[in-house]
Amino acid sequence: MREELKSVLEGITSARQLEAEFLNTLSLLEFTGARKISKTVAEHHPSLEVLDHLADETRHAAALKRLAVEVGGGEPGYIAREAAAKYFYKLDRELAAWVEDLVGQPDMVLTYRLVTTMIERRAMVLYPLYRKASATSSVRDELRAIIIEEQGHRVAIEEACVAMLEPYGVTSLAAPEAVESAFFSAFLRELAAEVEDRLVFEKSA
Repeated sequence: MREELKSVLEGITSARQLEAEFLNTLSLLEFTGARKISKTVAEHHPSLEVLDHLADETRHAAALKRLAVEVGGGEPGYIAREAAAKYFYKLDRELAAWVEDLVGQPDMVLTYRLVTTMIERRAMVLYPLYRKASATSSVRDELRAIIIEEQGHRVAIEEACVAMLEPYGVTSLAAPEAVESAFFSAFLRELAAEVEDRLVFEKSA
């Protein structure tokens, strides 16, 4: 999957408008994460950990949106918007069900930590590869900052997640990882198809 992702990112970064739309899609995903936090574990005054995470996700969404506008020369559209939304929604729903089956009842905090762990593990693959592919210095600089912040969250939240799972005999995140991988693969296929269609259209225009 890594090589396929690299190939798609090379296609995206070969066309300025495509890159702007991809940045906007990434902004949407960060915003979706922030909104999910605010509607669940941050519905009432939450812990400092959650507040810090909410603030960072919101800041990342804004930073990526600014880059999308900068690269696109104005407010861009999206690429693979529906596929991105579907990835997040299905992952959240499936892992919530997995947690409920495991503990015998819904657990909002564990689900939040588990979904966050899976998404930020994915970000630690996606963002460095995108940073390497992009020729835009402002994009590379911002991605460097986001990677540092996401890495800090990932380690702290993953450790808390594993600690919550241990009493139920779960010592590996392999099962939720497999769920995330399947949904991301589906998103990547749709993204690759859209990128290919757009590049063919632009070459023929």
